Amino acid sequence: MVFLGFVRNHPENTQAAALASALIAGGGLAATIATTSAAARIGGDARWWLTALGVGYGLLSAAHGTFEAIAIEQSVALPAISPTDPRGLATFGLAGLWAFTLGLETVAGNGALPRNLGWLAIVAGLDLIVLFFATVAAYEGLILVSGGLASVILVPAFWIWTGRVLRG
Repeated sequence: MVFLGFVRNHPENTQAAALASALIAGGGLAATIATTSAAARIGGDARWWLTALGVGYGLLSAAHGTFEAIAIEQSVALPAISPTDPRGLATFGLAGLWAFTLGLETVAGNGALPRNLGWLAIVAGLDLIVLFFATVAAYEGLILVSGGLASVILVPAFWIWTGRVLRG
């Protein structure tokens, strides 16, 4: 939201750009813990695959946000494509794959998460995957729609519900 609201139309606002990148880094680090905790509620080998994918996408997202925040603060020119997260591969694509897979496992009954949370994870995961491909294709309209849904509704709803479930 910081990016869409304060950076996208005002690229000269370097403080907001650095904040948006720092939030990506913080979210990535938090995702390593949250994805591991959620994956622990899934049975079988899927638990380990989800744990590895969640930690991987979280750390890659954190590297992306940290790289950009530091570059912005030090007035270093950023390349057109992030070397640490090209077109949001980790932040959108792998995160979407993680959510989609967690949702499929949950809906199939292979875990201790509510079935409806699984459906929300599937929808959120698909939306993030669409966002990744829209970013790769530079399709602005689809980026705004899928990005808005992901950042304002689907992903926050998923993590709030997941947090409540994990707290027991």
